[in-house]
Amino acid sequence: MTGDELDWWSILRALDEPGAPPEDIRLEPMLQALDEPIASGQGDGLEVPRDFDYVATQARFDRLVERLSESYGCPCDSGLAQDSACFGSVWIPGEASRSRTKRTRIPLRLSVSVSKFGGLATYGPHTPCGQVAHVHPQDRQRIEEVLDRLGYLVVPGHVLTAPYDGPNGWVFGPTTNATWFTRFFDYL
Repeated sequence: MTGDELDWWSILRALDEPGAPPEDIRLEPMLQALDEPIASGQGDGLEVPRDFDYVATQARFDRLVERLSESYGCPCDSGLAQDSACFGSVWIPGEASRSRTKRTRIPLRLSVSVSKFGGLATYGPHTPCGQVAHVHPQDRQRIEEVLDRLGYLVVPGHVLTAPYDGPNGWVFGPTTNATWFTRFFDYL
């Protein structure tokens, strides 16, 4: 592990507030443990950090959509996530991006996702099944500049695809191959 990766693990672990597992870990109590704090308005469930500010997060997300649309010269679609640690995603049309599939050179739609935790963000291509694709350096620069200006912390894909070994593993169960992406950007 490099020094940069050690920093990422410290950052992710610091944001990963432990949630106590229910005494009887069956599906229904697990769902209650996830939903109860949020339903009671406490905002400290596993999907939402204790210090979550919905209004500020929504305003910053709206600015992200606006600035990506400006940067790419076209409207970018966006959507908010439910029952997820992800706040929302912005989709950059394939026609506007420089990213292509490796073999067939098909234009790729890009996705930028924002977590509810610590201003984390990640991005990547949407590829047809079985296609290998990378984000073009010009797309990478555009997206990262916009995210940086808005104060988001861009987490590299190789960090997010690492196996999840944080304090909330009980949520995912013993047979799930959860990753750090699962914890901070996926449905819980």
